[in-house]
Amino acid sequence: VTEQMVSFVFIALASFFFAGGVLASLARAIGLSLAAAAPVAAIAGVTVLFFGYRLSAGRDSDAGQDTGLWEKRLLAVTGYAVLLRLVYMGPLALLHEEAYYWNYGQHLALAYFDHPPMVGWIIRAFTAILGDTEFAVRAGPFGCWLVAAYYIYRLTAAVLGKSIARCAVMLMAVLPVYFGLGLIMIPDAPLVACWAGALYYIYRTLIDERRWSWIGVGIFMGLALLSKYTAGLLGLSVLFFIIFDRRARKWLKRPEAYLALGIAVVLFSPVIWWNAQHDWASFRFQSAGRLADHFDFDLPDLIGSILILLTPTGLLTFGAVLRARSALTTGNSTGAARDQDRQRAFWLLMTLTVVPLAVFVGFSLIRNIKLHWTAPIWLGAIPYMAAFIAPGKRRGGALLPGWPAKLWPATIVVVLLIYGAALQYLTLGFPGVPYSAVLGVGMQDLAGQIEAIVEEHEHVTGETPLVVCMDKDRLAGWIAFYRAKKVERAAPPRLKKEALRVSGGHFFGKNSGMYRYWFSPQAQKGKTLLLVARRRGRLSDANIGSLALRLGRVRNLTVHKNGKAAGRFYYRFLYGYRPKPPT
Repeated sequence: VTEQMVSFVFIALASFFFAGGVLASLARAIGLSLAAAAPVAAIAGVTVLFFGYRLSAGRDSDAGQDTGLWEKRLLAVTGYAVLLRLVYMGPLALLHEEAYYWNYGQHLALAYFDHPPMVGWIIRAFTAILGDTEFAVRAGPFGCWLVAAYYIYRLTAAVLGKSIARCAVMLMAVLPVYFGLGLIMIPDAPLVACWAGALYYIYRTLIDERRWSWIGVGIFMGLALLSKYTAGLLGLSVLFFIIFDRRARKWLKRPEAYLALGIAVVLFSPVIWWNAQHDWASFRFQSAGRLADHFDFDLPDLIGSILILLTPTGLLTFGAVLRARSALTTGNSTGAARDQDRQRAFWLLMTLTVVPLAVFVGFSLIRNIKLHWTAPIWLGAIPYMAAFIAPGKRRGGALLPGWPAKLWPATIVVVLLIYGAALQYLTLGFPGVPYSAVLGVGMQDLAGQIEAIVEEHEHVTGETPLVVCMDKDRLAGWIAFYRAKKVERAAPPRLKKEALRVSGGHFFGKNSGMYRYWFSPQAQKGKTLLLVARRRGRLSDANIGSLALRLGRVRNLTVHKNGKAAGRFYYRFLYGYRPKPPT
């Protein structure tokens, strides 16, 4: 009775959160009235409740067997996780990174100071078709997740069979790292898709010895490098395996491997060209610039980030994978034809996981590590982690430990509820729970208020001020995106280029990423700037006054979301900007 009650509570909450996503999408993203959206959302929630209850009430006579009921439950969990992202893609406010990369798409280039160009190219492609909306920005990562899931399915099916491959796709759907990267548009989203494609073709070349699969390796490695520079760690790992694997060393004497290298270099050449034209700025920032940063022993944070990305159960399962090599590589009726090939496949995928992980561990001993940096490296372990979930734990004559399979159901329930609750809070909110603007809540209101201030100033003086946000790139990205979204819907519409006139703090010597390339301080000499900041003190800096002919009074703005206060911001006008002479 207790187990059935827990299952019903989970299904009821899951259906509630899904219905909330449908309601938010129809009412907020599409613009339907609540009267029209509510019945559709209720039907969606009841549908999830009905099928969830039917599946939970079924009886599986032998949990160790691959029964039809087990397969249906697997498909239901995977489908729910995918659809949950889909219904919240539109109404969920952009994170500041997404808004910043949307600006990449509005200033198309062969590369950018912070990253290669793939993220900006993808956003531009979808927004050109679907408009400047949150859904259009996130259509890219959703598509990237589909590509990654497809190649992980094919890789797992080749190594361990189709039944385990379906479990691998389920892990891709529910693990926090890949759930997030299927929803949020950052460079890691296309990187994961290209890394997964490269893994599949690397397996086909080095284990199955299909020589023309090197072309696939070259294409996906090149696209991965266009997504993020850390893709180079995958190439390093492949080289490491080839050197230490006797059978793989023959490719060092074959032209196909060098053809793959050539394809990757050609695809990556736009980034090389851009850097050559800009004093190698991006390469220097991501190499010497990272190493020149202050000392930071960040290994505990790295471990914490892995626990968040994989969940504790996922990390424990990865440890079990390393201990269960013999059980995972002994013969059975599916997968590779020979035990030696199964063992080589295991060492290949573990090499492609452990070598990049070792690099990140080493770096974390001296410098800061970001939460999502290790995201792609776990793809190589997903096939073997899935083997601990699939029915039938016996591989050849060995038996896999059963404790991971006992932990995963509870883990999946918890993470799905966390996803649903977090997404509903950020879109529709919960009664009595306040908002915070940290995650972009209320930014649409802020952009609207800034636009009104700009319009009023323009009406009075005839001059359109440049909006300058006194931080690196957070506020500038948000304000530019939501101004553009607002004016795109206005009648008559303002010129979009005016909405994009939002920059960062490099006008006053601060780091502002790509904004210093897009907006020259010298071009604003003698003009009016509208300064915006999250903290009042940033608008009272003595450096600001030294570069101004005159300063206006500091005023505040309160932003709202769903009628609740979500944060306070400050602004002031700067008249007669006097830039420092260029060095």
